[in-house]
Amino acid sequence: MKSPKKTGRDEKATIESILDASIETLSVGIGAIRSEIDLIIGGKAKKSRHDNASRIAFLTGKVGSIADSIRKVEAARAKRIDNLTPALVLAYLRQLETSERSQIIREAQGLDQRKSGLA
Repeated sequence: MKSPKKTGRDEKATIESILDASIETLSVGIGAIRSEIDLIIGGKAKKSRHDNASRIAFLTGKVGSIADSIRKVEAARAKRIDNLTPALVLAYLRQLETSERSQIIREAQGLDQRKSGLA
């Protein structure tokens, strides 16, 4: 799993980095469950007192639970973005170093010059 990106400043983990790490961890879980299902289908999984269909159904239910968790994390991220106000953006810009702030302002001004906001 990747560690959260570091910004060069010594700061505690941000909400965004925690959300990213959560999604990455959940994705690892889905991969592990998929691998276990493949082993069960291939007949190479450890023997269990449960039949293969029951084991696959149980693991598939876990995938559904993980997918629901990922949806909730994404919803939390969307809610944070929706709650951004111009005042919050300006407060953020004020706390940046001059060079960082200048770079963001240049990029924002460039949005009008391009058809798309994607760099």
